[in-house]
Amino acid sequence: MTAADIARLDVPLSDLLAALRSGCLAEQAHQMDPFDAAFARLACEHGDRCSTPDTYPTWTPRRAS
Repeated sequence: MTAADIARLDVPLSDLLAALRSGCLAEQAHQMDPFDAAFARLACEHGDRCSTPDTYPTWTPRRAS
C-alpha cells in the first residue's frame, strides 16, 4: 500500500457525516418504533411457534446446508 492509496481513502469529515446521516436517521427511527417492544415479545408469548433444534434436525448453525 502506498501513500497514494491511503490518500484516496481520506475524505473530509463533513462528507463522511453526510454519508452516514441516512443510516443514523434510520436507526434512530427504529429505536423509537412503538411496535419494536411488541415484536420482541412475540417469541416469549408464542414459544410454541418458534423453531427449535428438533424443527431442523439436519441444520448446523454457522454452516452451509
